[in-house]
Amino acid sequence: MGGSFDNRTLKVPFAGSTSIERHYSQAGQDLFVASLLNGKRNGIFLDLGCNGPIEINNTYLLESEFDWNGLFVDIDERHFQLYVFRKSKTLTADCTALDWDKVIENLGTRSIDYLSLDLEPPELTLQCLMSIPFDRVSFSVITFEHDAYRVGEAVRVPSREIFENAGYARTCSDVSLNGCVFEDWYCDPDAVDSDRIEALKSSDKEWEKIVFI
Repeated sequence: MGGSFDNRTLKVPFAGSTSIERHYSQAGQDLFVASLLNGKRNGIFLDLGCNGPIEINNTYLLESEFDWNGLFVDIDERHFQLYVFRKSKTLTADCTALDWDKVIENLGTRSIDYLSLDLEPPELTLQCLMSIPFDRVSFSVITFEHDAYRVGEAVRVPSREIFENAGYARTCSDVSLNGCVFEDWYCDPDAVDSDRIEALKSSDKEWEKIVFI
């Protein structure tokens, strides 16, 4: 989870990747996003269930190295006391009942480059997903935590149906961390280079085998 690159080689190198010394996501989500979007600069993210501001954070690399901005949403405003040095905005709100007008206003766009969706417990992650107005907002890349290793099909099956109906392609199915299957990774096939999608496509793999050679 996070750490230096050491002697690892990215499966899909991206612009600016040679200058990165470490990543911060728990399971390479930040590297997955940068790989799919070829190191895009000045991107926009929406982080729902953002955890700590640096370690095990899916957006710190994007913000600090690639000049991204975005919005963190959490129901407990005390959570954001640790985020004072992050330049992106924070919003105290229930992620399962978001005011999407306010989200769009804060982000300044309806076209969002990356959605990180990870609440606790996983049933809340599904509730949040069900509330997203996909007819009003779009995402280039999405990482979704279904935690199948502990809740079985309760979140994985309905979430996949929702994403499929919304037109998103499941690039990586059943990403695992230390042998525990816990996430699906998606993209909008119209917003991401098809060669990058094909190079990263996987099913039931440990995250390191997805992003690294």
